[in-house]
Amino acid sequence: MSDDSDSSEVEHSDSKCFEALPDDTVKAIGSTESAIRKIIRENKETTDVVKYIYFTNVPPSITDKFSLRNTRQMFDRRTRYMIIKLLTGAHETASRCLHDAIQNEIYNMGLDESLRPLGSKTIEGAFCKKEADESYSPTQPVLGRNPKWPTVVVEVGVLESYQKLLADAEWWLTNSRGDVKLVIIVSVDRKTPNIKFETVALDPTVNSLRLQRPRYAPKIRQTITASRDIKNPNSQITIRPAVALTIGFEELFCRQPVPPEHNIDLSPDRLGRISKHVWGEQGF
Repeated sequence: MSDDSDSSEVEHSDSKCFEALPDDTVKAIGSTESAIRKIIRENKETTDVVKYIYFTNVPPSITDKFSLRNTRQMFDRRTRYMIIKLLTGAHETASRCLHDAIQNEIYNMGLDESLRPLGSKTIEGAFCKKEADESYSPTQPVLGRNPKWPTVVVEVGVLESYQKLLADAEWWLTNSRGDVKLVIIVSVDRKTPNIKFETVALDPTVNSLRLQRPRYAPKIRQTITASRDIKNPNSQITIRPAVALTIGFEELFCRQPVPPEHNIDLSPDRLGRISKHVWGEQGF
């Protein structure tokens, strides 16, 4: 597969991230840092879980130094478009609880020094730079792998921004040219106690055959939902299907497990406990 086709796939994935924004996305001109901060301040009070602001005409010099708590950003240097994702407690709870669950499994295997949590570190793609919600990378260099890319990434949003979350997953897989092995999507319902956990990876069939585009085709591997009766906070949490959310050991560490090492399996009970904390932040 030529570099031109790789570049075309990257450009396509970049564009999808900016085109797949939800209907309630705020659009504004971001020609100055003060204008960007003003728009963000005005919209913080109307954010429930996640809200997106789409800025145009943003000078690269601003994004190189721009930083603000409780936000994530993505910037395209070619178009000077920037997306700011505003976060609330429910988003942060989902992100941190999932992180803690993964770290706990790693610690129990005695591998906590073998995995580096990168959090929301800014990563430069071919044309765009982007922040994840959580990200992880093995501490030891892997031959033939670009060390700037995490191996596993977490993206959290609301169900209304589901297409945006899928586009973000594709961005990580495509821009890294497969160095990102897995993206975990957490979609939180704004109005009811309902959360969807998904894992997205490259389609092994397309990626191995390489007979047609796209070379870096994303494929949803698992979809697990957690829900509860909104009228009864003490009601039982339902997990469908009642299976663990799996992060492959080799995906995370870029090597085969040596027994008793094993895949990271987040049990239905663990997913339920994560969901319960998020719903507590939402007031359900």
